[in-house]
Amino acid sequence: MTLRLSNRRRKIDLTLRLLAWSNAIAVISLIAAVCLIAIAKPKRVNFLDHFYGVQRLNPTWNADLIGYIGLMLLLSFLTSIAGLVFNSKRLQRKKDHINATLVLSLIVSTISLLFYLRFTLF
Repeated sequence: MTLRLSNRRRKIDLTLRLLAWSNAIAVISLIAAVCLIAIAKPKRVNFLDHFYGVQRLNPTWNADLIGYIGLMLLLSFLTSIAGLVFNSKRLQRKKDHINATLVLSLIVSTISLLFYLRFTLF
């Protein structure tokens, strides 16, 4: 005779909500960092600029936006770690799984933070 326990997970609990919010914040902050990188980088001189002799006003990276890029990457890194902690609290049943989006955003934000620190501090 096997003992069958009823499923007590009837609605979304606090852990699952926190997991979903941390996942969303990590991905949105990572996308925001990529958008800020696209805005902050210097424009390349293209054929028409060279042909007409147009000079670019700012040939360097936008220093104001570089700080915001670091903050977005740090936010993505920290929320990915928090989400994985929330996810580890929920891994008690066979149907539970590790959220791949959190792992991927953690890897991307870690590598990006290392590049950010290398180019801003050294």
